[in-house]
This record gives sequence, C-alpha cells and structure tokens, in this order.
Amino acid sequence: MPITLNAVTRDNFDDIIDLQLLDHQKDYLASNSYSIAQASFYPNYHTRAIYLGEEAIGFLMYVSLAEEGQPGDYAIYRFMIDSRHQGKGHGRQALQRALDEIRSQPGVQRILISYVPANPVAKDFYGSFGFVEIGIDEEEMVAEIRL
Repeated sequence: MPITLNAVTRDNFDDIIDLQLLDHQKDYLASNSYSIAQASFYPNYHTRAIYLGEEAIGFLMYVSLAEEGQPGDYAIYRFMIDSRHQGKGHGRQALQRALDEIRSQPGVQRILISYVPANPVAKDFYGSFGFVEIGIDEEEMVAEIRL
C-alpha cells in the first residue's frame, strides 16, 4: 500500500493525536497535539497526516523560513511514525513524499531538519536522504540538503 500525505483536519485530528512513539523516543519530539496547536498560529507551518492506505500512521510538520529572514529555506520541524508501524519502511516513504512536496515549493534552496544528537537512528536515517550535519543549535543537531 502506498504512503500518502494528507492535510490534518477535524476528521483525522483524533487519529493524529492518538499516535504514539516508543517510550525512549518521547523526549525527542513535541507531541502531535502541541504541534497542531502551534501550526494554528503560524500560516507558514504546514502539517501533514501520514497515511498507509486509509490508516493514519504518522505526522509531520514543515515550515517556510522566509518570514524569519531565510527565503528559500524550509525546515522539517516534526516527523514521527506511530510505534506500531516503525521498522517497516513507512517512514522512509513518508519522508521522501515530504521532501518531494517541499521541493515543489517555489524558490526552495535548502531543506533543514534537526534531531537530538543522542539519537543515532535519526542521524543515519536522515543522512541516507542526503542530509549533511552543519552544527548544533539549541542542543539539537541541524542537518541540511542544498538544492
């Protein structure tokens, strides 16, 4: 079944906030409910529900950094796959869809992502997409893809 990215709406909101991380991952990421609330205040924040067929299995949020003085830059602020669906390749497909969506934005020059340096799985996963680490910012490793 293909992975798709859909808008977060009132129809899938409960499904998205019910998604769970593994216990050791919970300190790595803000909750989906917090992220959706945050995006409601910032029009340049884009939330997406990650679907496997008809089932919501993940969540992501990306942002245009143009309003912060970085035109052409986008950042993936949240990316998660429900604990029951990890390790099956769904995250890889979802991130590829997200990167394709961001690349389709006019004038995009760079895509950023950050993660806790103590999370070697994230480093290897994002590195496999071409993200290159550029340094620590507010205790998180920042990596980029230049287009």
